[in-house]
Amino acid sequence: MMRRGKIDIIDHISPKQAYALRKTNPEILMITHPDSNAESIEPRNDVKPFNDIRVRKAMQMAIDLPAISKSHYDGIVDPYPTTFTSRYMTGWGFPLEEWPQELKDEYTYNPALAKKLLAEAG
Repeated sequence: MMRRGKIDIIDHISPKQAYALRKTNPEILMITHPDSNAESIEPRNDVKPFNDIRVRKAMQMAIDLPAISKSHYDGIVDPYPTTFTSRYMTGWGFPLEEWPQELKDEYTYNPALAKKLLAEAG
């Protein structure tokens, strides 16, 4: 219906779907907006190996968030962690820019350090 101009707006579609729509109808105006929905992996931290903080940190450092943002989301999503709410809702938490550098480093893609942490954790 969007391709044929029967509806004016559609949201919550993937970037690939949006670009496919635009390819078949170049007149479609595409506006991206931040989405506060987040996906996460939450292992049980009370059982091995996840009860060791080094393992959890290593898992985070092994994920290349900017590459996922670029390849899977065509670069239209923020690849960095946010607080409980969206980074666009100010006053509810501390934005990444205000985090201590040590904490920022834990969310930075660093496979060499991730391997080292895993080795230390056994």
